[in-house]
Amino acid sequence: MPNLRTKALAGISATVVTFAAGVVAATPALALAPVPTVVVHVSGKSVSLSTGNRMHAGRTVFKVVTRKGDHTLQIARLRNGYTLAQAGADLNKAFGGDVKAIRRVDRNIVFRGGAEARPNKPGRFAVTLPRGKFVFIDQNSNAFTMVTVFGKIPHRQTLPNRASITAFTYGFVTAPAAVPHKGWFLFRNKADQPHFVEFQHVKQSTTNAQVRRFFKHGGQSQPSFALPGSYGIGVLTQGQHAGQFINLAPGKYLIACFWPDDRTGMPHAFMGMWKLIQLT
Repeated sequence: MPNLRTKALAGISATVVTFAAGVVAATPALALAPVPTVVVHVSGKSVSLSTGNRMHAGRTVFKVVTRKGDHTLQIARLRNGYTLAQAGADLNKAFGGDVKAIRRVDRNIVFRGGAEARPNKPGRFAVTLPRGKFVFIDQNSNAFTMVTVFGKIPHRQTLPNRASITAFTYGFVTAPAAVPHKGWFLFRNKADQPHFVEFQHVKQSTTNAQVRRFFKHGGQSQPSFALPGSYGIGVLTQGQHAGQFINLAPGKYLIACFWPDDRTGMPHAFMGMWKLIQLT
């Protein structure tokens, strides 16, 4: 099983209709700007963007790359008056089950998504960032950089999402039921707490009863039904959404969220926030 860790799309199109001599004629749809890609280099010591520490507001694809190790980039925005030092201290306590720290984190940090990367296996996600200051942090090492987003959000193309995964309170809904194993999907958080998704390849014979027993007994060791192949996407605060790209082998997967609950302090997966799905 993956380690526990703190681990956006809207489209606008228009058709211009002109009137001439009493005849209605439709002109081609207004051309929207392409979605730019920003490359984010992540290591255990640093996080750097191909744009430097400034980038224009708007829908952007982030390609996360690393030369060594396993890293998960997370984009977040701290609310006014909440410092990085406070965030770091609270996150450490939160993943130890401290409910007060969990609530401070949930209240003071807006999580905007992210993606996992390994050598030669970049992660990709897309989100629309407004003007402001954001922290780009590696969940695995705590290396980070501050990024200033400037300008107005322009009209840009949408991404070809082929499916969606929606997080509700202690549950997931996928549409379609079987998600394509490669391509873009839309991840939405419609719950009342932050959530993320870990994909774990499992044997085709894996049942809900087996997964339930695994979490009931602590979920610490590698389960007998697990297969090689996993991938994680970043945390989204409630009400947020992001485009995510996956490239995994077809088969059955366990998807789960391990964010700590703001009532019990337990990882959400231990409270039933998991689902067996097919990637086709």
